[in-house]
Amino acid sequence: MLDPIETSGGVTGDAPARADASALLPAKLARPEPVERWLRRERLIDALWSLTDRPVTVVTGPAGSGKSQLIAAWADDSPGWDTIAWLTLDQDDRRQPARMWRHLLAALRRAGALLPAALLDWTDGPDHRAVIEVAAVLARHHDPIVLVLDDVGWLDAEQLHEVEFLLRHAQGRLRLVLIGRHRPQFPLHRYRLTDQLSEVPAADLALHPAEVRAMFALYGIDLTDAALDEVTRQTRGWLAGVRLCAMAMRDEDGVTVPALAGHDYIVDYFAGEILDRLTPPQRRLLAGVGRLDAFTAELAALVGGPHGTGATWDVLADLEEAGAFLEDVPGMRGTRRFHPLFRAVLRDRLPLPAEEERSARLVAARWCARHGELPGAVGHAAAVGAWDAAARFVVDDLAVAEVIMDGPTGRLTGLLAGMPATPGTPEGVMVAAALALSHDDITRAERLLAGDAWLPGPDAALPSRLAACIVRQSVAYETGDAELLQAVTQTAMQLLPQVDHGRVAARPELSVFVLSGVATAHLRAGRLAQAADGYAAAVRAAVSERCGGLLAYCTQHLAFTEALLGRLRAAYDAAQRASDVVARTQELNRGPRHVADAALAWVAVERYDTAAAWHYLRTAEAGLEAGSGPRESVYAASLAIVRSRLLRARGELPAALSVLRGTPVAAPARRWVRHELDLAELRVLVAMGRHEEAFRGLALLGLDRPEVDVVRGAAFLAAGDPQHAVECAHRVLRQFGLPVGVLVDAWLLVAAATARQGDQERAAEALQTAVEFTVDDGGTRAVYESDAVLRRLLRLPGVAPADPGRPLVAGPVPVLSARQAEVLRHLAALTPAEEVAAMMHVSVGTVRTHIRDVLRKLQVTSRSEAVRRARELGLV
Repeated sequence: MLDPIETSGGVTGDAPARADASALLPAKLARPEPVERWLRRERLIDALWSLTDRPVTVVTGPAGSGKSQLIAAWADDSPGWDTIAWLTLDQDDRRQPARMWRHLLAALRRAGALLPAALLDWTDGPDHRAVIEVAAVLARHHDPIVLVLDDVGWLDAEQLHEVEFLLRHAQGRLRLVLIGRHRPQFPLHRYRLTDQLSEVPAADLALHPAEVRAMFALYGIDLTDAALDEVTRQTRGWLAGVRLCAMAMRDEDGVTVPALAGHDYIVDYFAGEILDRLTPPQRRLLAGVGRLDAFTAELAALVGGPHGTGATWDVLADLEEAGAFLEDVPGMRGTRRFHPLFRAVLRDRLPLPAEEERSARLVAARWCARHGELPGAVGHAAAVGAWDAAARFVVDDLAVAEVIMDGPTGRLTGLLAGMPATPGTPEGVMVAAALALSHDDITRAERLLAGDAWLPGPDAALPSRLAACIVRQSVAYETGDAELLQAVTQTAMQLLPQVDHGRVAARPELSVFVLSGVATAHLRAGRLAQAADGYAAAVRAAVSERCGGLLAYCTQHLAFTEALLGRLRAAYDAAQRASDVVARTQELNRGPRHVADAALAWVAVERYDTAAAWHYLRTAEAGLEAGSGPRESVYAASLAIVRSRLLRARGELPAALSVLRGTPVAAPARRWVRHELDLAELRVLVAMGRHEEAFRGLALLGLDRPEVDVVRGAAFLAAGDPQHAVECAHRVLRQFGLPVGVLVDAWLLVAAATARQGDQERAAEALQTAVEFTVDDGGTRAVYESDAVLRRLLRLPGVAPADPGRPLVAGPVPVLSARQAEVLRHLAALTPAEEVAAMMHVSVGTVRTHIRDVLRKLQVTSRSEAVRRARELGLV
């Protein structure tokens, strides 16, 4: 077989055009030589062995992505490397089709195709009859030939049509590998449909982190994990970018990853490969479009200069063919973007005059706002300092709640970080206040919203009025202003139904935000049942992942209000759900985690599970301390009540009283919170036998509520007046819709008073009724803390509480010394003997002696049994 390179020497120069057309250039038929410090990519080379079994393989990617080097490495490894025909194309091959065909046929002859030498004399363009002759020769060839067309994007549709004809009629003896910066004008859809197409897209050509590290190792650089992350972030695995970065670090300090967008190596590469070849229309288009993170043909036409949409897309297509790093945005059909490095170079090397820059940015901002791309709209407006426009976009898109909820790391918060200190419009005031709230700067938010001058009037646009409610709701929540919170949440609830349903559906967090505010207003006013209903409604509405933080807040507060209402089972279930939500949400640092623990502490103490109650109490108190503020009074009060009840269970009544008296209530709007603390204090005074002091407190309280009557009756009983105690209890029991806890207390009061009057049968019936009320929710604390005269009645058959938590145990209660009782409390807290000895200022041996005595008196053999028995008897 004659080498086609040798046969080209006899061509005479009758005409320069003929000589140029007929000459064969060896470089076009040669595979690329490996570059210095070439990175061998085994994963891709291995994949090519199966991919190239199909008739057509397409490898596409931007300039510098290593396409040609990859295929050349695969070809060199091939056992049949001499049957691989290689042709590197250029722009002259489109202008001179005959030249392209002469080289293509020469490449095929090199790979063993027995083509007539006369075919190499084409000078006037391709002859379809000759293409048929070549196809016939290939069809008879003994082995398949692989034809690699490198830079296939230079060929036009007619040339590729002839190549495709050759492939179809070679009867499986020809395979194509098409390499280009973009997809060629080849009927790829037809081959994909018949499973005859394999592709290596640009995403597959991107270097993996391990390959990035290997590339740097070729330059003698050992990347740290942080440096690797930075290189990957800047280059997104673009091979040329990684190589140029490695060269830059080798030539500089070898430690710091440079900012590649402004580095000479990167800028020179883009300038030489792309920018210097651009026409003026292309440069103007790129100057505008380069300001966009992503764009459609319509948006590119708006910002890219005086071109129609079609013309603009044609220019972009030309740029893509030139290798301008255009790519489709995943999941956004018809939307394109530039590689971040290329976009940064565009913005630096193709600046726009200030007025044109502002105009283009605002055009893009308005387009993004119309198409629901709020971050894009805000980003473009912010880039040219159009802060009033940026704020208007946020308000009109109903996104003020998003700014507040997402906190300092939110996407909109970052875009709006440069807003001026003094906004110029009502929308600007609202957004600035939302930003302050997102950073927990309540003082600045209050200062911005001071006065009514900024408030949107009744004729203002609906989004503005709703945004005003949102920011005022947040300020009212943070400052503890219950009246303002109630007013603005009611207004927001009236405005929400007026907003287009589709817009509200696109902002699922908005309804949940307002509902949570309504529920919180009820909670702070002491309307617990309405608060529970409001939180339940908010939980049901929080169906979107964007509501994660709000869902955690509302579920915890639902548990908390249910606990205060005495609905212990519902409270426990809600608290468990809240724990699951908090565990999976990403906003742990912004949500009050201690609220669910406060609910669980309340439930545990009502069920007389003192060990669990102490555990949850401590975690709730720690969380409360971390998030303390005026708005936390209701939580502090509930935890103080829990602690006092636990201390009372220990017999430490003075300490229980001290806890209640030492708990302040910060805001006057929390009158009901102060009332609950006062009632708890009066109960402890009665238990301490200080009934006269309790009567004085009841006179000061002066409220005609059922729980107050129960405490008054207990005081009468402690003062030796069971008749008035019974009257107080009956006055309560004649009312309807009472909480379970109040009913239990009232029946226990009846039982104790009638027992003191000597009516044991009636007392047993009343006690049995009280116990029955505890079955569903298991709130047995009141039964355990009941009057001492009831203890004998509790031992009667069928009277002991059927509490799912812990039934009382019949039998005498052992008498423990003060030291033994203290040791028992330490055992319940799982405190090691050594620490108990240190706290009691005795030896470890003495502690162990006390433990043995406790075990003997409780008739058990282990410490765990002792604790369980002590809890059953109400000793801890």
